[in-house]
Formats: sequence, structure tokens, C-alpha cells
Amino acid sequence: MSKLIKLYYIILTNAIWVFLFVIMSCMSALLEAQVTADNKLQTIVIDPGHGGKDPGTMGTKRYSVYEKHVALSVALKLGKYISEAFPDIRVVYTRKEDVFLELNERTDLANDLDADLFISIHCDGFTNSDASGASVFVMGMSKLKANLDVAMRENSAIYMEDNYKQKYGEFDPKTPESYIVFSLMQNTYLEQSLQFAEEVEREFATKANRKSRGVKQAPFYVISRTKMPSVLIECGFLTNPQEEDFLHSLNGQDYLASAIFRAFRSYKEDVENVDGLAGGRSLVKVLEKDTVIYKKNIEQAENNEVVFKVQIGTYLKSMKDEKFFIDIQAKELKINQTFKYYVGSESERRNADKIKSKMLDLGFNGAFVVAFYKDTRISMQEALDLQAKTNNDE
Repeated sequence: MSKLIKLYYIILTNAIWVFLFVIMSCMSALLEAQVTADNKLQTIVIDPGHGGKDPGTMGTKRYSVYEKHVALSVALKLGKYISEAFPDIRVVYTRKEDVFLELNERTDLANDLDADLFISIHCDGFTNSDASGASVFVMGMSKLKANLDVAMRENSAIYMEDNYKQKYGEFDPKTPESYIVFSLMQNTYLEQSLQFAEEVEREFATKANRKSRGVKQAPFYVISRTKMPSVLIECGFLTNPQEEDFLHSLNGQDYLASAIFRAFRSYKEDVENVDGLAGGRSLVKVLEKDTVIYKKNIEQAENNEVVFKVQIGTYLKSMKDEKFFIDIQAKELKINQTFKYYVGSESERRNADKIKSKMLDLGFNGAFVVAFYKDTRISMQEALDLQAKTNNDE
């Protein structure tokens, strides 16, 4: 009898441990799923600028269609690309036809949907017909009058709204003083907005062969009230005859939409890169406890053309003299009017993931792994494909 009782307790004890193991495994899986869900892009709002009684820029007037038509065409093509490539992502348009929308209707839609990204598409115009090129804007005040002028022109759509004075209070799009309030606004999503904007700018310049005017800041109303990463894209100048022809052509619109799509794909890839995040707190245990990351393996980086780095931030002013950035050996790269910071230089993706985990632990919540090939930024998939090809050739 005593042997049976002892056997019973052994079985019971083991059963309890098995039960606890199953519970812990389930909790771990749920936690990892939650981390993945938190980083997963689910809803994208695409906003074709202007519409209806608001034509936007009318260009040279050689065409019977204007900015509102071009913006809608590019937006629909972009949405189609995203939906076909990522059917799990919900793509919502602020308008799908030639209708007038108030600026606050556009932002309210995105906010009500709790969207993960807001993309507003426009075309530029200027008194000088030689002006050309595409620009990508994020929310913010700029010292450049040209940036403010563009924002004033786009914000002037407010004048076409009924009772706009009651809706927008003292805000007058044509009065510089009205923009003082914008300088006081905090953009929680500036880092992510800049990240996506830079991807778009890179695609325009390198793949779509468009003249890039860079990533800029300006106080656009439509991206100032959104509660998610937001950009406003000026696809080119309708007041430039050559660029207007390109923008009105189906081929040109397809080039632009596909460039923005590739930028979105790279941005999605970076945002949803949770390889180091899900197990980040355990991976960080294998690293040194001080704030100085691994010394760069110069020979390894120079001998391997594909290099993985960890981008820890994008700022509007230089941070290279800040003590903490010196301590972590951050490298500064100035692109247009922004300063990007990287740590590490690894030939193996998994080593970069470990560094990313440490950066997350140090508080750089937006840290993500990026790849370079011959000092040129490339997508993660391109980097992995290049490495696979190199390994197969050896």
C-alpha cells in the first residue's frame, strides 16, 4: 500500500510539473504573439489630396485633369499594390472618387480606424515652370519659407469648407501667425514618419529615377492631427510641362505608385522585424552590461559587401556630441535636413539582432536592423538574397 501511495504522489507531482510547463509555454506563446501583433501593420489609410470642387494645383492647364485626378490615380494604384502583396492588411481610402472632403474628415477617418500609417498624396505647383522634383513631408515647423508656402497652399483647401471659421477657430491658412501653434505641437510619431518618408525618398531617387527634393518638415494640417505615423507626398510639379506630362501618364503614375509601395514594403519589413524583440530580454543577457556595444570588426565588414547595422534614431539636430551617443559609439549620417544614427556593423544578421535587443533594452524603442551594400542602403530581403547568392557562388 505504501508503495502505491508513493507512486501516486510521484505521478501527481509529475502531472503538476507537466501542467505548469504547459501553462508557461502557452503564456510564452501568447506573449510572443502579442509582441508580434503590436508590431504588425494592420490598417493603412491612403489619402488622395483635394477632390470635388477643390481641384488642387491646375498645372499648365494643357490638360483637363488636375492635381485631384493624379493624386487619386496614384493612390488607387498604391492601394492595389499593397492589397495584392499583403491581403491581411486593411487598405482604406479617404476617397475613391472625385468628391470633396474636409481636412478634418480625412484625419478623423484615420484616427477612428486607429490606423498604423497615413499616406497623403499630392502634386506640387510653383510660379516658376522650371521647378521640378518630388518631396516627402513630415509634420513640423521649418525655417524655410518655401516649405511653409507649400503647406499654406495645401491648407488653403479649408476655405472651400462651409463654416470653416467655426470649425478651425482662429486658424487661417494664409496667415503666418496661425502657424505658431504648430511649433508647440508634439509629434509622437515623428521618428516612424521620418523612417517611412526616407524610404519613399530613396525609392523615388534610385528606382523611379525621379529628381528628389528630399525629406522635409512643414505644418500641413492633414498630417498634424493624425495619431499615427503620417507623411504627405508631393509627387512632382504639374506646373513643369515635362513633369506634368509624366504625372498625367499612366506609366508615370505607375512608377510613382510602385515606388511608394516598395518604400512601404521596406518600412513594414523594418517595423515588423521582431526577431530580436520577442526574445529581446533573454538575448540581451549574453551582452556586456555596460553601455558600450561590440567593437566594430573592421576586417569582417570590409571583406563582406553586405553590412547590417542598427538604426536607433532620426533627429532634426545633431546628437553626436551628446555623451550617451558617444558612449554607445553611434555613427552619424546626415541626410537632407535629418540626422540618422547607427550602431554596430555586422556581416551576420543575427549579430545585428543581438545589438538591436540591447538598444531596445537601453530605451531606443524604435531601433531596427538595416542593411547596406557598398555603402548604399538596401532592403533586408535584398541583403539576404545577396548573401545567399554569394554563399552559393563560393
